[in-house]
Amino acid sequence: MATIPNNTIVYYDTQLSLVYKTIDHLKKAFSNLVVVKSEAEFFEFIKNNKADILIVNLDVNPLDGIGITRETISIYEDKKPYIIVYSNKQDDFLQELAYNSGVDAFINSNYAPVLLELLIKSLLRRLKTTPAPRVKSNELIVDEEEFLVIKNGVKIELPKKEFKMLLLLQRNDTKFFSKLELAKEIWNDEEIAKKRTIDVHIYNIRQIFGKHIIQSQKGKGYRINKKYFA
Repeated sequence: MATIPNNTIVYYDTQLSLVYKTIDHLKKAFSNLVVVKSEAEFFEFIKNNKADILIVNLDVNPLDGIGITRETISIYEDKKPYIIVYSNKQDDFLQELAYNSGVDAFINSNYAPVLLELLIKSLLRRLKTTPAPRVKSNELIVDEEEFLVIKNGVKIELPKKEFKMLLLLQRNDTKFFSKLELAKEIWNDEEIAKKRTIDVHIYNIRQIFGKHIIQSQKGKGYRINKKYFA
């Protein structure tokens, strides 16, 4: 089995005895696999090292996998790693919350190790892709085809909905969008405006690019801050 060097993969679970077969398989496929079993150990590692992919059990504690994702994004700021969360809980609400928080893949705990290996390799191939810029800006370059934003030379891949929201606001930089308008434009579903979904996406975008990238005004909604774009 061929290995892929020079990419750090962090596997975090507080019950490693339950996933030892998966870990053994991944160790054979990836030379830079780091296994941690506590929250303190996890954050100590990622604060002092660059990680390309994180694999986290949803049910770790005290922060669960979704909380770990949010904290990781805040630590890495410009360039978050790809994040895979696994769980035997597969209800739609949990998966929506996970993806809205920045998780890149939400898989079942019984996901076959060989399929997890292929998923990781697919994500690693994306790291090697250098996209051609489509829209230029003062600080940011937006690639509409690859759903990528480049900030100061660093490639940032956003969840599809967040990318569409950022692009919509950037293309209409003088307009405030209400939650209802965003729900219709991005989801084609007015009911989304009644949930916290849009708030979560706005929060995630601000966490990555800075809290001032999207302006908000009571009674009007959200607008891009034009200073970020030409």
